[in-house]
Amino acid sequence: MNLTISQDIFLKGLQKIQGIVERKNTLPILSHFLLTAASNETVIHATDLELGYKGYLDTTVNQPGTTTLPARKTYDILRELPAGEPVNLTVSSEGWAHLTSGVSKFKVPCLPAEEYPALPPIDEAEFTEIDSHIFDDMIRHTVFATSHDETRYTLSGVLMTCENGNMTMVATDGHRLAHVKQAMDLDKTLQVIVPRKALEEVSRFSADGESEKIEIAVLPNHLVFRKDRATLVTRLIEGQFPDYQGVIPKEHKATATVAHEGLLRALRRVSLLSNEKTRPVRIDFDSQHLTLCSNTPEMGEATDQISTDYQGDNLTIGFNARYLMEVLAVTTENDVCLELTDAVNPVILRPSGSDAFFYVIMPMRV
Repeated sequence: MNLTISQDIFLKGLQKIQGIVERKNTLPILSHFLLTAASNETVIHATDLELGYKGYLDTTVNQPGTTTLPARKTYDILRELPAGEPVNLTVSSEGWAHLTSGVSKFKVPCLPAEEYPALPPIDEAEFTEIDSHIFDDMIRHTVFATSHDETRYTLSGVLMTCENGNMTMVATDGHRLAHVKQAMDLDKTLQVIVPRKALEEVSRFSADGESEKIEIAVLPNHLVFRKDRATLVTRLIEGQFPDYQGVIPKEHKATATVAHEGLLRALRRVSLLSNEKTRPVRIDFDSQHLTLCSNTPEMGEATDQISTDYQGDNLTIGFNARYLMEVLAVTTENDVCLELTDAVNPVILRPSGSDAFFYVIMPMRV
């Protein structure tokens, strides 16, 4: 196997797989990527057995062949080579890859290409086009609310539902819930749980290329994303997503409209002196102000105040400040509205002027 490729093209190709390849695992082959050079194209393939990527690289193939290369080490080598310079890759029969650029030479070990796991076949998949910008925005507004608790497997992904020309995405970790609904030009119905890691990679993946569309196809146990000449395949999460509709308050007794940036900055200041694990912050609501307070015996006390348009009886509620700040970090509207019932029931936070997103946050004792 022998090919020549520009340093920047090779580097960009490897950037796309760094979040997929497994660096620490019981299968060394998963820390490698598969490179297949045919007479007219070179294909790069990476997988962690749950998520797989396939893309194409513009190369000059001098001798066809297939090999695997260590993903992280090859990426590090390419980063240190001069930008845009040609790189020659030769694989010897002894199982070593030789990378040469100018006077720089590297020799890295390969693993047998025949041992590399294959992606599920997608030749007969039926793809549907959707707007990649809208889909990326939906991911950004939900994926942060997934659970990182390995024992709550179904909550580690996002519920994606398509019906009646709409797409809904819901994520929850049991303490907060993110809900997004957008009109999509879809002609199919589906309900699947997509892993968090897959959606994070799709978000990066959808930002590449010239097309403003991304294609989606459903296979048994898998979901496929395709944009231009690149393909991502993810295994779906099996199991029952919780009945989230039951935790969404159907009515409220008070509302507070507050400046988005003002609330975010006040939360950041007050949470500086809160417990780093749970970030407890007390918020007092009255007709003109929100008063935020944190009090941790070993760290001290902080108080801040911002203006609000509040309708309802005076109320005091405790929150995990991190949950509020993560919501505010993905919303861009100038104002947000909090819909409240009392100190123990969930609160709904909505960006003012947008019906697409809302967030349910459980209060906490402070």
